[in-house]
Amino acid sequence: DIIKDDELIADAPFNSVEGRVKRYMEIEKQVYEETGEHTLYTVNITDKVPKVFDNAKRAVELGCNALMINYLAVGLPVMQALAEDPNINVPILAHMDIAGAMYMSPLHGMSSHIVLGKLPRLAGADVVVIPAPYGKAPVIPDKFKNVAKNLTFPLYQLKPTFPMPSGGITPSMVPKVVGDLGNDIVIGSGGGIHAHPQGPIAGGKAFRQAIDATVQGIALE
Repeated sequence: DIIKDDELIADAPFNSVEGRVKRYMEIEKQVYEETGEHTLYTVNITDKVPKVFDNAKRAVELGCNALMINYLAVGLPVMQALAEDPNINVPILAHMDIAGAMYMSPLHGMSSHIVLGKLPRLAGADVVVIPAPYGKAPVIPDKFKNVAKNLTFPLYQLKPTFPMPSGGITPSMVPKVVGDLGNDIVIGSGGGIHAHPQGPIAGGKAFRQAIDATVQGIALE
């Protein structure tokens, strides 16, 4: 599992990167001792230069096992520099804040498979959040699949990047998501977990059950 910071959470005095990392990793250790299963925590290091690099290095020094960055807000060269830094040897999740301003208009900008797919992959992202057509996002399904394809198809010496479809996805949608993109994906969910009638713990369990059943070929109904 992956616990992801919200893309709007920054390094505020009342909610610092350092404070979040210490607390999350303390709980991660406790849960690992109970379950034998590690959980990645992608702390949002997005900031101005050079603070973004300081945030990344400090998070790794404190034991954080993953990072998150708004790659378009900081710029692709910053994303690439983080990915190529040998001292930052943890996965990097790239969030697509402001991407809509670059690809949504039919009159200007770039295609979504470039903005959300090929560019962050070339910059070294391990996981890229992409808007999905299953829930609240106004996404054309064929364009969505093309974004995922650009993150995963053979591209010289580059390894595939995990697509992370997100936006209103609920446990009942898991078979459709996996059917469209395959098993090698990350499924993003916020409201789909917290809106569960029995609370977020039940929502998390429902997602795990839906994923386990789907990859085993078991129908949810």
